[in-house]
This record gives sequence, C-alpha cells and structure tokens, in this order.
Amino acid sequence: MPHSETPLIVLAGLLHDTGKLFERAGIFNEARQDETYLGFCPTDHKGGWKTHLHAAHTRAFCDWLEQRFDCLRNLADRSWKDWCAGHHRHDERALEATVIREADRLSASEREEGEYYARDIHRRTLLEPVLERIWLGSDREGLATRCRYPLTRLSVEKGHCFPSEGSQLGLEVLENAADGVDDPKSWKHLLSPTSLTNEYRQLAENLLEEIEAVSSQCPDMDLAALLVTLASLFEKYTATVPSATNVRHPDISLFDHTRSTAAIAQALYLHKVHGPASTSKEPAWLLVCGDFSGIQKFIYNLTNRGAAKGLRGRSFFVQLFCRVCADHFLRELGLTRDGLLYNSGGKFYLLIPPHLKPKLLEARAQINGFLLERYGGNVSLGLGLARVTADMFEKGRMDSAWKEAAEDLERDRTNCFKELFTRDFFEPEKDFDPSHSCPVCGSRRLNDDEGSCGSCKKLENLGIWLKDTETLLFVRENASKPKGYPFHRVLSFEELKTNIFFIPRDGLDALRTLGKFDGECIFLNERGTEHLSSLPLPNCAISTMTIGKWEAGRQVNEEGEPWDFKDFAHHAKGLKRLGILRMDVDNLGEIFINGLKFARRHPIKVDGKNKEGWGDVIRETDNRVKRESMASISRMVTLSRQLNHFFSGYVPWILEKEEFNRCQIIYAGGDDLFVIGSWDQLPPLAQFIRREFQDFCCGNPAFTISGGMTLQREKYPLYKGSQRAGLAEKEAKEVRKAWGKAPGGLEKSAFCFLGIPVTWEDMEAAEVIRELLEEEQADNRGLAAYLAQVTATNKVLVQAISGRKGLPPAKAWQEIAYGPWRWRTAYQLKRRYGDKKEKIEKWSQILFAGELDKRKTILPVHSWLELPLRWADYLQRDKKQKGEK
Repeated sequence: MPHSETPLIVLAGLLHDTGKLFERAGIFNEARQDETYLGFCPTDHKGGWKTHLHAAHTRAFCDWLEQRFDCLRNLADRSWKDWCAGHHRHDERALEATVIREADRLSASEREEGEYYARDIHRRTLLEPVLERIWLGSDREGLATRCRYPLTRLSVEKGHCFPSEGSQLGLEVLENAADGVDDPKSWKHLLSPTSLTNEYRQLAENLLEEIEAVSSQCPDMDLAALLVTLASLFEKYTATVPSATNVRHPDISLFDHTRSTAAIAQALYLHKVHGPASTSKEPAWLLVCGDFSGIQKFIYNLTNRGAAKGLRGRSFFVQLFCRVCADHFLRELGLTRDGLLYNSGGKFYLLIPPHLKPKLLEARAQINGFLLERYGGNVSLGLGLARVTADMFEKGRMDSAWKEAAEDLERDRTNCFKELFTRDFFEPEKDFDPSHSCPVCGSRRLNDDEGSCGSCKKLENLGIWLKDTETLLFVRENASKPKGYPFHRVLSFEELKTNIFFIPRDGLDALRTLGKFDGECIFLNERGTEHLSSLPLPNCAISTMTIGKWEAGRQVNEEGEPWDFKDFAHHAKGLKRLGILRMDVDNLGEIFINGLKFARRHPIKVDGKNKEGWGDVIRETDNRVKRESMASISRMVTLSRQLNHFFSGYVPWILEKEEFNRCQIIYAGGDDLFVIGSWDQLPPLAQFIRREFQDFCCGNPAFTISGGMTLQREKYPLYKGSQRAGLAEKEAKEVRKAWGKAPGGLEKSAFCFLGIPVTWEDMEAAEVIRELLEEEQADNRGLAAYLAQVTATNKVLVQAISGRKGLPPAKAWQEIAYGPWRWRTAYQLKRRYGDKKEKIEKWSQILFAGELDKRKTILPVHSWLELPLRWADYLQRDKKQKGEK
C-alpha cells in the first residue's frame, strides 16, 4: 500500500491545473467573484490585478469533489486543497505546498521561452502534436507546425485521436500576438477565430458527469482507488486539451502535464521526508526502465496443435503480466499508480525516490523467482536505472536519463536471475520429464498425464475466455474477497498477490452486487468508451484498456468453431497459405534520445529587458538551425502514450474493416504489432497501416515504420514463422542502407515480402505492376512468364557476380542494369505488342526507366521485379488449379 502521506500529495499534483479546463469551459465561474477563491491567485506586481485565475477554478473543483467522496469529506486535515490550488502563490509555509509548486515547475520545463498574451487566447488554442515537432536531421527544419488535435474526448476513432490540418479545424494564423513581438508572422500560431468555450464546456461537463456517476454508486471509494479512477477519466477528457496556451508551441496536454507533476511530486516528497539531504545537482529521483526478455519466444513457441486457441491467450497474458508486475513494484515500494510513467510492449518506466532502490531490487527478485519457477527461465525481467536531478528536468535533459536507463538495462540483461543464484538454482527440475513433451509448446515440464502442460492449459482457457470478455477485475490476494463473488474465470498470480477475473458481457450486472474491496475494474475496448453512468460499477478503482482483441465470432468454420491456422490458409485467395506480419517503428531509441531538440532563438528587447524566444532563429556557421534539447518528462511520456495509443487502440480498429476480415491481431501495443491472416490481405493491410501512421505523425519524416511478412503452410511451426517474419523485418530495415539510399544513416521505411525487401514507395509500384499483369492475363499471359524467366536468370547472374567480384548484392544488381536482359526485353515487348505503341511505351517506362505515373521508383525495378511477378502468380493459383481440373 502507498505510504500514508503520499496519496494526498499525488491528488494535489494530479488536480493542480484542472482549473484550466473549467476556466476555459466557463464552469465554476462563481469562484472568480469570491475573495476566498481569488486568494489562491497571485497578484500582478504592476497593476495589482489577479492573475492565473484558473487557480480559483481549481480550488472550486476541489471543493466540489470533496463533497462527493467520503475519503475526502471525512479528512481531519483538508490542507491538500490549499497545496493543490495555491502553487502559483509561492507559499512556502508547508513542505507539501512547496513540493507541489516545485513539481509543477519541473514538469512545466517543457514550456519554451516565447510567452505572450492575447485576448481570450486560452479559449482559442488547440493542442499542437509533439509528433510533428520531432526532428532527426532531415532537410525539413521543423520550425512551424501545421496540425492540431481536435478538442474532443480520447477514443480509438480516427477523428478523436489523429491530428488534423489547421485549416480543416477552422484555424487561422494569429495576426497580432502581443506587445513586444516584432514580427508575429515570422512564426505560425494557429488559433480559432472564435472562442472554443462550447467545446471545452462539453468536455468539462462530461468529465463532471462521469465523476458524479462514480460517486453515486461508490461514495465510500477509498483514496487509492479514487486516484486511479480520476487519472483514467482525466486521460479520457484532457488528453487533447493544451496545458499552456500562451506559448509559441502548446504541445503538451493537460493530462500529461498533471500526471507528470503527480509523479514528480510523489517521489520528491518521499525523498525530502525519508531520503538524504540533496541539492538541485544531486539526484532526487530514479528513472526505472523495466523490460521483459524472452517475451516473443514465450508467445510464439508453439507447435500447431491447438496453437490458435492459445496464441491470443499467450499474447494477452503478456500484456496482463506486465501490468501486474508494474503494479507489484509500486505496491512494494509504497507508491501510487501515478509513479508509473509508461507501460506497454513488455516495457515500463517508473519514477521513484533513490532511497527505495533496495526495495526495488527485492521486488525484482520476487518477480524473477516467479518467472523462473513458472517458466523455467525462458522469460526474465531486467531493470535499467538512471539518476535524475532537478537540473535535468529544468534544462530539458530527460533524454540523457532515458539513454542512461537503456544502457543500464542492456548491462543488466547479461546477469538475469543473478539474485537467485543459490545452491537450489542448480538442482534438477522436479517436474522435468525427458520422455514426454507438451504437444502445444514442446515443454518437458509436465505435472500430469493429461497431455499439454499446465501453463498451456491455462493460456488456452484464457484465449477462450477472451471471446466474450468485456471487463477485467483485478483483486489483490491480501484483501478480503468482495461479498457476492460470482465469477469463476480467474487467472492467478499467487506470488504477486493478484487474481484477475474475466467478466463476460452477461456478467456485468453482478459488479453492482460486490462489496468494497482492494482491486481494479478495467473496462475493455468499446466498454471503456461508454459513459460510466451507463455501466455497473464495483466499489474499487475504475479504469479502461484497449487491446487487440481476437474477434472469435468473426471467423467461424463449418463446425461453429473459431478459425485455426488451417482455416486462415484455406480461405486465402489463390495460394492456400497463412500469412504472418510484423511491423514496428524505426529509430525509436534515436527519437527519444535525439529527436526532441528544438530551434534556439535570439532574445528581443521589450521595455529595456530581454524577452526570450521571440527573435530570429540562431544558426550555425553552415546555416543549419542551432538546436537545444527540450526533452522534458512531459514530452517523453506524451510521445510514448500517443504511439502506444496508435498501436493498441487504433490498429485494432483498422482490422474491423471488411477488407481485412480474414486477419487477426495477435499483439499490438507500444511501437509494434504482430498479425496473422490469409496471406493475400496482409500486404494491403501493411500498406494501409503505414499510410495511417504517416497521417498520425503529421507526415513527419522522422517517423517511419518497417515491416516483414512471410507465408507458411498451416502445419509449419508458428515460432519458426515468427522468426522468419522478424528476419524479413530486419532485412527491410537494411535495404535503403544497402542501396546507398540512407544518407543520414537512419532512413529505413521499407517492407519485405516474399523474401524481397523494398522501400514502401517501391511496394506501391510493385502493386501497380501486379495489377497490370493481372489485367493482361487473358490477352498476354506469356509476358509474365517471360519476365519471370528474365528475373530468374538475373538472380543467378547477380549471385555469380557477387561471388566472383566480392560485391554486395545491391552493387551486383547495378552492374547488370544495362545487361543483355534489357535489349532482349525490348525486343520481346515489340514482338508481343506489335503496333500497340502505348503498351510498349508504358512497359518500357516501368522496366527501363523505373517510372510509373510520372513517379520514379527508389530502387531499380529489375532488382525487385520478382516481387510483383510472384505476387500476381500466387493470387492466380486457385484459378490455375481449377483450370487444370
């Protein structure tokens, strides 16, 4: 459980700027006429008027909230409201107030110089995408952005989570920023020409209504549960609300600013109270990076007997286990959930005080002991630690902490299970049976004679439960079970003191009957988007979660059972094969470490004083923009959250489209995905995801995605197919470099299909060629056969040249660019098309000039021509077989 004094500190940090939402919405306006509330607003030193009026709205909201929950209403000391609302007064009378003020300042270090004041600016500004501002050395200077987020609640729908062009949102360039800005047109701050009060009011009212729904059903909810519930609701309603509006770049959401403040405040307070004395240059925080090794092998280490039933269960188990482990760390350390900065893709980040490091390592030993006992060492947890000082927050140097944690994690991975190296560690396993193996995963750790191992049985059950699960109920084992406990689908983590119950749609009403207990109710996917007033709420923490759910009812065989691998293969168009697709974001580590460097500017004189951030851009001697790191904690958690939302939330929504109805997500989250399906639907799916990801990142060239895809027979082991898809993805990431098309060394952005890596641009060209070949099947079937023969001959020639001259394949392909195949092909085109000059010209442009629709291919067409040829051939296989019959 959290330290007794920390929950109120966290609450104050989480709520300290919520008044911005209510001020812009015109809610709690009566506070602006009340001297008590206005007392929390500082006074301008010139005119004597009140500034930062949102503080009055914050305090009014605190009073409103207090009246709805017993855990707040019954407190003997209600000073938390003063800490929360008074952080702008520089009130140093209480340590807690000082901590909130310092945490707010450190979290807000992302606000670059360039503040200005314009009438009603706080109601006319939309959130700027930090995704668009990332810069990795491209020709694009990135000084101005053109996109903004719509002011709406967060959901998986494109209109709710994608940024849009300012013009599409009705925004205009501000004509007159403020006094002291000499040339406001030299920068582009997009603003709404009219007030957005109605949009803000809708968000704020819905937020208050959902909090009211929780309080009406659970007025005696405890404080720890209330913190989790409020954080979930704030993400839903303030993730697209800008935190600061009077700055050049309003790119941090209110949610990300407040949750970062809460995390900083929690660790800072515990450090000040329980840790050694320190200065601003000494670490008061530890950034902890936790990462699970062996997850991919664990998920995909399957034979094909019963594999499809357990596959989705295995993938979802990993997501749940990572969440359980992160919570276990926080509980063992006495911290609230707000100490968790990020958790997805088998990786999590925590912010803790340094003096808790020994407890952190003890908790890691517990988890690794559980993993060793349950999975024989195939999965392990590594930790990377980085010390963080106040100076690092203030100077936007959190990128160095991210890098240090990553490097420490790599070192730690070489010593996994080191805490467990005792005599017992080297004893033979008691349940190891060398004469039998599990038919599903191949394990020889069997504990009965019923066939598959106990782990596979549980995971297969988990996959079955997911068919109709809409809610998860986490129950802590050290708490008494709630009264009226009707649920039986349970996944137990006894060593970590947690049970997870899977609640089907017809069991939701039973949630109302449960008594108060220590746990969390998580509404999944569509359920999580519903208004809480329409849902039965148990008396515990309430949150939501998006998962790539296996839609078992979407694909059913003749026996009424969900498709197995053979069904996906059987329903493929053309060649009957199962497809495996893997994709992930390129250069993500580089983005976090070096991507958050923004332009520096000269100051300008205003009333004899320097006003920072408004002058011309400072340039290097070679005329490049001079940049400085602005990698604040708020920006980094914003970036992580938004990328994860694309993969875990939006990508599953894509697969609901009819054109991808023979695909299923196995995993999507963090920055990567794994999909299986009938092979013919996967290439267009990969291309669609790539295009959507470009839109999501505002077309920023710093963000690219690569993928690899393989085809396999239905009985081919999945883990082998997964490895092959991973190798294909790796080949894709290397293809631009191999051809000298990556001058900066970071350019990847490619796809590998049928063993042939190509850039995405060339993948689109390959699709055009494939369509042309299919169109000509009736009139000119011999052309495809001839081109296939040419391609096969060229491949042999390239291999010979590579071996004889020691050239890499790309150089060898370039050597034969003007070889005999060229004039022979020209002759064949003339012979086959005769006087159809337009056909000859079209194919000549494609094959010799690498030009389609006036667009040049990146790589020479003859080097990857095999791809569209085989693609077209595989799609026609069933027609050929029927014709043979």
